[in-house]
Amino acid sequence: MSDDDSLVTLRRTVAGIPGLTLLVLFGSRARGDNQPSSDWDFGYVASRGFDPDRLLAVLVDALNSDRVDLVDLRRAGAQLRYRAARDGRVVAETANGEFARFWFDAVSFWCDVQPLLRRGYDAVLAELGP
Repeated sequence: MSDDDSLVTLRRTVAGIPGLTLLVLFGSRARGDNQPSSDWDFGYVASRGFDPDRLLAVLVDALNSDRVDLVDLRRAGAQLRYRAARDGRVVAETANGEFARFWFDAVSFWCDVQPLLRRGYDAVLAELGP
């Protein structure tokens, strides 16, 4: 089964999971530069009462693979959120615009904070020396 076929199956499988607001595939499989052994990287946004363990079990079963990483995008770091926004392919979205809202928030924050992080990294590396 191709990754595109897997996404079609996943869209049907995760539909109706209580509390799931947004599910995004990101990483190498979303970009299309994956290897057959690559893992599946998913990020989600959810409301109260959501059970991430249930979603993980559904994904593992549907993909017939235990190489599944699942990240809460509201709690993830800025760089991971940016990469999920940049490369993300929507698997599930309970309302139109959920991914667009996530994308805007993640990219805006990254654009604001990335220059500060870069200066901080450069300062630490300078202190460590050659």
